[in-house]
Amino acid sequence: MRRLAAGGILAAGTLAAGGALVLGGSGHPEPAKAAASSGPTTHVERRDLVDRDNLDGTLGYDDEGTLNAGAAGVLTRLPDPGTVITRGHSLYDVSDKPAAFLLYGALPAWRDFTPSMSDGEDVRQLERNLKALGYDPGTVDDDWTWETTDAVEDFQDDRGLTETGTLKLGTIVFRPDATRIASGKATVGQNVSPGAPLLNVSSTKRVITVNLDARRQRLARSGDKVTVEMPEGDTATGRITDVGTVATKASQDSDPTIAVEIELRGKAAHGTRLDQAPVSVGFSVEERKGVLTVPVKALVARQGGSYAVELPNGQFVQVEPGLYADDYVEVSGDGLREGMRVVTAE
Repeated sequence: MRRLAAGGILAAGTLAAGGALVLGGSGHPEPAKAAASSGPTTHVERRDLVDRDNLDGTLGYDDEGTLNAGAAGVLTRLPDPGTVITRGHSLYDVSDKPAAFLLYGALPAWRDFTPSMSDGEDVRQLERNLKALGYDPGTVDDDWTWETTDAVEDFQDDRGLTETGTLKLGTIVFRPDATRIASGKATVGQNVSPGAPLLNVSSTKRVITVNLDARRQRLARSGDKVTVEMPEGDTATGRITDVGTVATKASQDSDPTIAVEIELRGKAAHGTRLDQAPVSVGFSVEERKGVLTVPVKALVARQGGSYAVELPNGQFVQVEPGLYADDYVEVSGDGLREGMRVVTAE
């Protein structure tokens, strides 16, 4: 505010001295002259400006689900919330023995793995994992061979299991990638049977959900980039991956909303903490590409409602403000050029 007020006073003094903006011979305004400024300066820059509308969102994890028991007995170990289980490691223990081992794949285990089983994509998925863990199943394909049996026995031997060459249903759990333990649904010491819910799990990939007012659906388009103010205080970049098509109401008195899902990019995309944390998501409302800009603090209010920027030699160049975004303002005007130095407020 001091910057704009000072500009107004200076403009008034300049007008009194007869040095206001006047038309030159070409009909274009010439900069008003004043005493040279000793204040800090910056450059007129060409940049993209994006005006954003910030909305509340919730930071969570992708691919959430429930892990059920695959064996009967006493539950003797459950991982702590936030633990990440990777390929080849057990997800929990029953009767003091590892009861389920995580492997990566999209197809759920739906039958016993045994040398007598018929061909199938699940065999290929198993062999792909055995090979990734350092075991040799022979050619990775849909067919179970003696090499597959050898690889399974080696897998069992390294994990203290009986070397049968057979993996009973429930011994293997397929999930797309490393799995994060979100919370427990059972307690250690509890008797469990196959199908009993044990854990809430997810991937390690962080996602954001925004419940957007259905009347503002135009703000969110699949593929659009957004900015995210993270709980830790830093800013991350995200991309809209899904825009809901069905509006819902949280309560009878609330406005209908649609769910907008956002995928984080870069380092912020993975983590094991801050589940269900609040974040602020910036949706693009208006955008200008490759325009001349100055910091908002460099804009000087003049008498009559016009604006100008001040040059280091004390002259003023009248400008027309455009879009304001991220502490910058789009400017245009005769005599304005990229790289020009202008005075800015402290």
